[in-house]
Amino acid sequence: MKIGDIVEYDNEFGIIIEIPKLDENGKYLAGDLLVRLDTVKENDIESCLGNLEGFLKIVANHEFKFIKQNKQLKK
Repeated sequence: MKIGDIVEYDNEFGIIIEIPKLDENGKYLAGDLLVRLDTVKENDIESCLGNLEGFLKIVANHEFKFIKQNKQLKK
């Protein structure tokens, strides 16, 4: 999986995002891959690792109801 992939789990859809980890100078160190779920809650984010890792399916396309492709809530 990579950032921007659309995924499905148990009839819920989302998009893979990254939360970057930076050092004190702002230099990129690493990042955690997460799923931003297509819900009205802006902070509805789940880890790709652990329980979901083997169950996420990449889908070719999905029309999001609440989020834009750039991971922001639709207004």
